[in-house]
Amino acid sequence: MSTPRPKRVNLADIAAHLGLAASTVSRALRGVEGIHPETRAQIAAAAQQMGYVASGGSSLADESAAEAAPRNVLVLSQRSSPLSYQAYMAGMSEPAAALNVSIQFHFVAVDQCASVLDDRVAPASLRSGLIDGVVLLSRWPAGVAAAMSAKCPTVSLAHDYPGTNIDLISSDDRRGVADLVDHLYASGHRRIGFFGLCPEVTWSCSRYGAYLEALTRHGLEIDPRLAVRIDLEAALSGGEFHDETAFSRVKTLLGEGVDAWVCPSAATGQSLCRYLLASGVRLPADMSLVSYHGNSSPSSPELPALTTTVVSDEDLGAVTLRRLINRLENPSEPRQTILLPSHLVIGATSRVPSPAGM
Repeated sequence: MSTPRPKRVNLADIAAHLGLAASTVSRALRGVEGIHPETRAQIAAAAQQMGYVASGGSSLADESAAEAAPRNVLVLSQRSSPLSYQAYMAGMSEPAAALNVSIQFHFVAVDQCASVLDDRVAPASLRSGLIDGVVLLSRWPAGVAAAMSAKCPTVSLAHDYPGTNIDLISSDDRRGVADLVDHLYASGHRRIGFFGLCPEVTWSCSRYGAYLEALTRHGLEIDPRLAVRIDLEAALSGGEFHDETAFSRVKTLLGEGVDAWVCPSAATGQSLCRYLLASGVRLPADMSLVSYHGNSSPSSPELPALTTTVVSDEDLGAVTLRRLINRLENPSEPRQTILLPSHLVIGATSRVPSPAGM
């Protein structure tokens, strides 16, 4: 009886042993640039220890197969507002074929987000270790996000997770909100409120900070009472909501001379717009209203077109996927934040700036 030949160690074996992508192992052993020195040394040591031999056609075939093997990406989204994520998903899907990526979209009920890593709730592909990287849409519990990033490379779209190694892809809040406030100031407004502050959501806080900076630049008074807070459920709704406490506060501020509002999202802008119109406020004759990222949620035909900033959700999705692939190729890179620009679109809810106010 002939003695069975020992199994030849291939790149996939080394990758599984180290918890890396097979393509990363292949690039490191071929001397391709872009691999962190520590990672390269770790791969070389493991290859030697495991008896990997790069010789002849079979090993080259292994390397080619590793390069051709698709990466599996899991996109996690909350079920509260799946329609608002369609453009992001379309943006990720478009470059997927060229990047050799297979994408799995998975929706989780809001009340199950905290336990998404539990085997009873987690996607089967994640439980089985078949996922190379994860994209987080919307806001996830900080502990879940940190645990996810420890399990595999993770990139977040819009919500930031300070203290983790999760890359952030978002829009340039500072510049976008500045454009909105500049527009209102040029239209003659001097008492401008902010509707939609939610301390638990990082993009809301970021846009509120940008609002305060823009007011300061114009020499306007900073009055914390002009910031109307909403709860987390409203902030993450992805569509119109009714928050009686927040609207009651708006009514009070209307009586105190607030004649313009900045809203940090499409949902907050549409919700406030509907409330103002129902209250008999004429837009923009009596008041101006502007929103950030107004194209991120479909608007009711009953509402006027909001003055807003627009950023391509498809571009945000595509950049998110490309960043995740770069993270897979370079796992030791420092955490990165990538901000995409937006542009101002004048709608029917704000006054036309007068020449004197320009």
